[in-house]
Amino acid sequence: MASEAGAILRHGWIYGIANMVNRAAGILLLPLYTLVLTPTEFGVYALVGVVGDLLAVMLMIGMNNAFTVVYLEQGDEGGRRRVVSTAVLALGGAVAALVALAWPAGWAASRAVFGDGAYAGLMALALGSVAVTALFELALAYLRACKRSGACLAVSFVKAAALLALNALFLLGLGLKVEGIFLANAAAFLLLGLGLAAAMLRANGIGFSVPVLKKLVRLGLPYLPQSLLDIANNFVMRWLLNALLTTAAVGLFSFGMRLAVLLYMLLTASFLQIWSVRRLETRHGGGDPVQARLVFHLFVVLLSAAAAGMALVGPELVWLAASPDYAPVIGCLPLLVLAYVLHGIRMHPEVDLMKAQRMAVLPWISAAALAVGTVLAVVLVSVWGLMGAALANLGRELFQVTVTEVVRRRLCPDDEPLQIGRLSAILLPGMAVVAAGMLLFGDAVTPAVTAAKVGLTLLFVLAAVLGPGIGAEGRAILFPLLGGLVRRPQSV
Repeated sequence: MASEAGAILRHGWIYGIANMVNRAAGILLLPLYTLVLTPTEFGVYALVGVVGDLLAVMLMIGMNNAFTVVYLEQGDEGGRRRVVSTAVLALGGAVAALVALAWPAGWAASRAVFGDGAYAGLMALALGSVAVTALFELALAYLRACKRSGACLAVSFVKAAALLALNALFLLGLGLKVEGIFLANAAAFLLLGLGLAAAMLRANGIGFSVPVLKKLVRLGLPYLPQSLLDIANNFVMRWLLNALLTTAAVGLFSFGMRLAVLLYMLLTASFLQIWSVRRLETRHGGGDPVQARLVFHLFVVLLSAAAAGMALVGPELVWLAASPDYAPVIGCLPLLVLAYVLHGIRMHPEVDLMKAQRMAVLPWISAAALAVGTVLAVVLVSVWGLMGAALANLGRELFQVTVTEVVRRRLCPDDEPLQIGRLSAILLPGMAVVAAGMLLFGDAVTPAVTAAKVGLTLLFVLAAVLGPGIGAEGRAILFPLLGGLVRRPQSV
C-alpha cells in the first residue's frame, strides 16, 4: 500500500541513525573545542577549515555524486565492479598528489588568508587531513549505492570512536589546540580511508577503465564549480567578518554555523542518501508521486521541527556546549537554522536536475548566489555586525532556492515542482512558534522553561502533520504506515 514511502523510510531511518553516529563525534567534541579554544582561536580554526573544504571539493570533483549515477547505470555486476575499482584507484592517486603538495599549498593559503606564512604548517596539516577524508567519503557513497545501510552504521560507529579518542589524546592529553584538531582528524581518516579503500578493492577486484573514469569526470565536473562556489560563500562571509570586525567575530559566527549545520548533517544528508538514490532509480518511471510527495513533506516537517527546537533552546545549547564568551551567537541562531531549512528544501530541485543530467546550470546559480550573498554581507555586516552576517546568509539561501526551483521548472517540466502553499503551511507555523518562544522566555535557562520550549516544538509538529502541509492524501498513507510500525513489534 505504501511501498514507495515504506522503502524510503525503511532505509532512511537507518541512514539517519548512521549519520547521527557519524556526526556524534563532532557534536560531542564541540564543547571540548569551545573549552580549549577562545573565540579568536575558534576563528582561526574556522578560516583554516574552510580553505581545506575548498581544496576537498577540488579533489573530489563531484566524485560521490558521479559515482552513484555511473554505478547505478551498470546493468551487470562486472560493470559495477569496474566502476568501484576505477573510482578508488583514481581518487587514491589524487589523494597522494595532494598530500605531496600540502606544504607549498599550505604556505600559499596562509599568505592569502592571513597575510603571512605564520599558519603555513597548520594549513598544510588541514589540507592533508582533508585529502585522506576523500577516500572515507567515497566508501560511504559505495555503501549507500549498494543500500548497505547496516554497514554504513557500523563504519559510522568506528569513525566516531576514533575521532573522540584521538581528539581527547591530542587536545587534553598533549595540550595541543587548533593543530591538535587537524592532527586527530588526519590520523583517524588515514586509518579509516586506507582500510575501507583496501576492502573495496578486495571485494571488487583491481581494474581500471579509462572510459569509466572519463564518465565519472564528465558527470562530476559540473559539481566542482558549484560546490566551490557554495563553500566560497562561507569563506567570503568569514573573510568579511575578519576584515570588518574581528577574528573573534569569525569564531562566534562559525560556532553558530557549527550548531546550525547539524540540521544538514543529521537530517538533510540522511534524507538525501536514500531520496537521491531512489529518485535516480525511478528516473524512467515507476515511482508513486503521491508517496514521494508525502515523504518529502514529512522530511520538511521533521527538519523544521528540529530547527524550531534548536532556535528555542539556543540559550541551553550555548550553556551546555560553550563558555559565556560565545553567548552573542544566541540571537543569530534562529536565522542560521532557518537558512538550513531552506537549504534542505533546495535539495529537491537539485536532485531533479541531477536526475535529468542538467547539472551544468548549478554552477551558474551558485555564482549568482555568491554575488548576491557578498553584496548582502558587505552591507548588512557593516550595519548590524554578527546579526547582519546571519541575515545575509539567510538572504543568500532564499535567493538560491528560489532560482534553483525556477530553473528546474523550466528544464524539468515533467517533474513535480515544489508546492509553495504546502511548504508555507509547514514553515510559517514553525516561525511563529520560535517567535512566541523568544518573546515568552528570552534567554532564560531553567528546567521549566526548557520543558515549555519542547512543548511548543511538539505543538508545531502536531499542527504541521494535521494541517494542509501534509494534506488529507498524505495522512491517508501516513497513519496506516505508522500504525503498521507500532503493531509490528507487538506481533513479534
